Amino acid sequence: MMGPAMKGRGTMGADAMGPPIMFRMVFALMDADGDGALSSAEFQAAHERIFKAMDSNKDGKLTPEEMQAFMRAGK
Repeated sequence: MMGPAMKGRGTMGADAMGPPIMFRMVFALMDADGDGALSSAEFQAAHERIFKAMDSNKDGKLTPEEMQAFMRAGK
């Protein structure tokens, strides 16, 4: 079965993150200096925080199980 990305929608943008308001909120959280653009450092810092939150045993590695547990916890 095809997911949204396979049906012609890209994975970058509001569709990938839910409603447009969610995309704007996530973008604002990542845009640390508030300049309306994400630098590489801002992007990497946000993803580092996500990685650390997913790494439940704090071993510096992510397993599929840790990622799945993190994704399920939000439901």
